[in-house]
Amino acid sequence: MMKYRLYSSRSGWTSRNSSLEEHLGIPDGKGTLRYAVISEVENSENADFGKFIMPVMTEGTWKCDDQFPASDLVDFDPEWNPLVPPE
Repeated sequence: MMKYRLYSSRSGWTSRNSSLEEHLGIPDGKGTLRYAVISEVENSENADFGKFIMPVMTEGTWKCDDQFPASDLVDFDPEWNPLVPPE
């Protein structure tokens, strides 16, 4: 299961990703090289347009939701990024 934390700046996202990697012991020597890959809300009609999306694992090996205030976490919004119709 996953929640998400939105950041208004790339540097805020990058800093938090680095601290999570340190907390989780990533890289782990078993093939995991990073916690997350940065992505941005691209839908200009969405209230979160331009924010950076941090996935937050709530269970499993990389569980880290305890590193965030619960009030900062949100559910996935399928409208963060518009669907691009196939050509």
